[in-house]
Amino acid sequence: MVFVPIRKKFILKKFQNYKCVNVIENLQNKIIEFYLLNIKNLIILAFTFCGVITGSTVYAKDQCNIEETVNLNIFKKNDYKFYNYMCESAEGSSLKGYLGNQEKKTFVGDYSDFAAKESPKLLAVSIYKTNKRKPPILIVLNSSYYCCTPQIEGEMYKINLYQIIGNNSLSLKNITNILGNNSEGFEGIAEGKVYYKYKTISEIKKWLDKNY
Repeated sequence: MVFVPIRKKFILKKFQNYKCVNVIENLQNKIIEFYLLNIKNLIILAFTFCGVITGSTVYAKDQCNIEETVNLNIFKKNDYKFYNYMCESAEGSSLKGYLGNQEKKTFVGDYSDFAAKESPKLLAVSIYKTNKRKPPILIVLNSSYYCCTPQIEGEMYKINLYQIIGNNSLSLKNITNILGNNSEGFEGIAEGKVYYKYKTISEIKKWLDKNY
């Protein structure tokens, strides 16, 4: 009979210790859950912040406005248009061209010359067709103006040629390389008067008549 209270006291103490351990474990679990929840929220916040910064950077980098639209006759009259965009960035002005109809727009290419004095220009867009059963060619002629130095003043010209492949599903293949060194040139004053032959669509088409 003497040992019964001691046993009871021992069991009660053990139970209290067990209860205390459970309380500590529960507290630890809640602390872990709290930190995990906060870490998760921080990660979501970080990704959201990065997304906003990235989106703002892309938007700031590509502020483009339509400059002009040129009607083209590729397979029939006025079936396609060339869309010329002027874009502004921290580096300067550049041009972006798209070829499209009512259903789809296809990116053609861009043009920039940040060393030039003025913004780049689209001089002409045209379609070249041949009787040799070859695909038609989209001709894009750009230029940039250089001035205000004793050594150089004039216009830098750049030609790009794109082979038009397909009909319903149109695609473009850049074939500017067929021009070789004739794809660009300067006309103006550069240690004397210099000339560039292929600064008009008619001259470019004459070259294609002989070489395409």
